[in-house]
Amino acid sequence: SGRPVMLMPSEDYARLTDADVAAIVAFASQLPPASGGASKIEFPLPVRALYAVGAIQDASEKIDHSLPPAQPIPEGVTAEHGAYVVNTCIGCHGPRLSGGKIPGVPPDWPAAANLTPGEGSAMARYPTADAFVGMLRSGKRPDGSAVSEVMPFESLKAMSDTDTRALYLHLKTVAPRPAGQR
Repeated sequence: SGRPVMLMPSEDYARLTDADVAAIVAFASQLPPASGGASKIEFPLPVRALYAVGAIQDASEKIDHSLPPAQPIPEGVTAEHGAYVVNTCIGCHGPRLSGGKIPGVPPDWPAAANLTPGEGSAMARYPTADAFVGMLRSGKRPDGSAVSEVMPFESLKAMSDTDTRALYLHLKTVAPRPAGQR
């Protein structure tokens, strides 16, 4: 309809291949209907004002529409496949993966972690792929402390071993950036 979908993290899915989008549509189409009426989202007045003046972008404004469609990448435990998987992280961690305050989220949410290597990187906590995959599956760091509950662990723990290990390999290859440069 051309209306923005402000809360949908579309930028996380904008770089999916056509085949992956088709698979999501096929999966969603077979789900039973949800009970209840249409959802209604109401923003507090300050949030509506920020949207009105353009201080908060809707999801479609965060997407680079000039990019060509994503091409299929062979699935495997490779940094190249990890570069495809990492697209699901950019909504919070930013297109450069260095984290920082997440635009448009509740003010009490913590800043997203820096996933690039180097100083201030959360990746220093995960010296091995096993440690990283363990965190995605459990929501806990190797030292047993909990990672922020805003991370989508219900989805992350369902990722395949191939995807999680490829993601780890890719994160080891990205350029180091100071935390907060999204």
